[in-house]
Amino acid sequence: MKFLHDEGGWKWSSVHKEQLASIARATPAAMAGYAINVLLATIAFSDLIRWPALLLWTLFALAICSFVGIRSLRNRANHRTSANGRNTSRRPARNALLFSVLLALPWSLLGTLWTGTVANSEVIIVALVVGMAASGSVLLSPIPAAAILYAATILIPLAVKCVFITLDNHLILAALALSYFMFLVGLIASNARIFAERLEAVEKLKDSFAALVSAREETERAAMTDGLTGVANRRAFMARLNTLAADRDQSPEYGVFYIDLDRFKGVNDAFGHAAGDAVLRMAASRIAKVVRDGDLVARLGGDEFAVVAQEICGRATAQALAVRLVSALCDPFFLEGQRVQIGASVGVAIAFESDSTGDQLLTQADLAMYASKSAGRNAYCVFEPDMLRSVEERQAVEQGLRGALAKNELELFFQPIHGLTKNEIAGFECLIRWRHPLRGLLPPAQFLSIADEIGMANDIGGWVIEAACAQAAKWPSDVVVGINLSPLQIASDDVAQRVERALKSSGLPANRLEIEITETSLLQNDPVTLDQLKRLKQLGVSIALDDFGTGYSSLSYLVSFPLDRIKIDRLFVSQLGRSRESDLIVRSITQLARNLNCTVVAEGIETDEQLQRLRALHVGFGQGYLFGMPMPAAEATEFLASGKSNALAQSA
Repeated sequence: MKFLHDEGGWKWSSVHKEQLASIARATPAAMAGYAINVLLATIAFSDLIRWPALLLWTLFALAICSFVGIRSLRNRANHRTSANGRNTSRRPARNALLFSVLLALPWSLLGTLWTGTVANSEVIIVALVVGMAASGSVLLSPIPAAAILYAATILIPLAVKCVFITLDNHLILAALALSYFMFLVGLIASNARIFAERLEAVEKLKDSFAALVSAREETERAAMTDGLTGVANRRAFMARLNTLAADRDQSPEYGVFYIDLDRFKGVNDAFGHAAGDAVLRMAASRIAKVVRDGDLVARLGGDEFAVVAQEICGRATAQALAVRLVSALCDPFFLEGQRVQIGASVGVAIAFESDSTGDQLLTQADLAMYASKSAGRNAYCVFEPDMLRSVEERQAVEQGLRGALAKNELELFFQPIHGLTKNEIAGFECLIRWRHPLRGLLPPAQFLSIADEIGMANDIGGWVIEAACAQAAKWPSDVVVGINLSPLQIASDDVAQRVERALKSSGLPANRLEIEITETSLLQNDPVTLDQLKRLKQLGVSIALDDFGTGYSSLSYLVSFPLDRIKIDRLFVSQLGRSRESDLIVRSITQLARNLNCTVVAEGIETDEQLQRLRALHVGFGQGYLFGMPMPAAEATEFLASGKSNALAQSA
């Protein structure tokens, strides 16, 4: 049984609040019934009790029930207006006991004053008093102390009065009053226990629900937070972005900033992943300090961050924030006393400049970031529509390229290579073209890099090898065909096998095939690449180094790997006669090749003056528009058969 007490006085708890609330809800209706019972008692005893005394009793009882009822209604109104408040006052508990005594007094007076004075009608008085004691105790039972005090105030004085009346029947009435009081005490205790158990169950249910809500909120927070840096993650970022984009009329102007850390991979490689994680945490902290409180900072993954910034009302505002972001991330980081500088590239998309969705704005900021990175890093770039058009064109190329092989849209063109001393055709360099159904004939620069990125390099390379060998097998036995292989293709572990298979199926002798590679392929020093080149050499295939002099130009690989031919880049050929340095470079390359037992091919010969200078420098072979432009296989076959002069070749 939960009574309202503690060691030093009254205790005001949530249980007691619920007890009083339960009584308060029933009090107005109970007071109406109380008043009706008072009026019925007044009518019933109007002939038995003197009128002045009965009138005073009636007014006293009605005043008490009116006071309690009005107070109850007022308290209920106050409770509604302050439902979220925390009331720690002990007064309501004291008032409950006071009101229980006040409500019991009229019926206690009715029983004690007039029992034994109304002859045979006193049984009615006792019955009415006992009934009011029972009904009131049930009403007050949520607060056991108040209910017992109420019943005791009514029944104990009645029992005492009956004891002092000498008639036998009154002793029986006293015993009945006392026994009924004990019965009510037991009933009150039982009801109070049930009430307390119900409240306890409700409280446990509330606690369980609160725990579930708390766990759900914690789970949601974890699901929306990047575990490494503590800022928002991609999911939270997209939720905020989509909310803003969906309600453009109500949302303030905002911008999206896409941030990619420059040179972060070098930190991981040099210092380890733990140091990289530390840099990411510091970068997130710096970004958070630059933006305002209402802005959202998120880590999208890896070394990429993003910001949704509010109140971006124009490009000037966006650019100012982008400058602060770049500046903050360009400052050096310190890892265990070591200074590390990485920098950042920032792309900006401004919401009011386009009617875009959240995903589209992020894509725009991403494109702007890549434009910034391409422009030289440690800078920012604001999205322009041309960036999106370039991406759309690229996507169209990518989609068409996936079906180009199956649709036989790829073609081989051949540019002649001339011997400069004997003025004869020594071979052809094989060049790929894509006859696009809508855009016409596309050079390799417009699609080969995309083929590398989407994983089609080996498939296209394999087709080029087979088609070139098959075509060259139809030409005279002294004509060599050269095929360009990218670093990605030459690094595959089956390129030598593909070449061997193409040679066997076409019947082309291996010494008539030349594989052209760039300096990058050798500088990577990849074991697979070197193994494939050695296998190609074992087959009898020649290896040519293309665009020599434009890359890193480290001479170590020329010594470690035996090349058959070096091709001088067109940049040096174009400057012959205009720059002493170009003449010197061409002479040096030619002398180097001679010492290494390599032949030399000069690319990009377009004028007679260039041809004469190359002959004077003892360059053995050349190619360029002076001898012939790249041509389809059928034209190349006619070109070989014609045996025409250089002038005719130039006009072809």
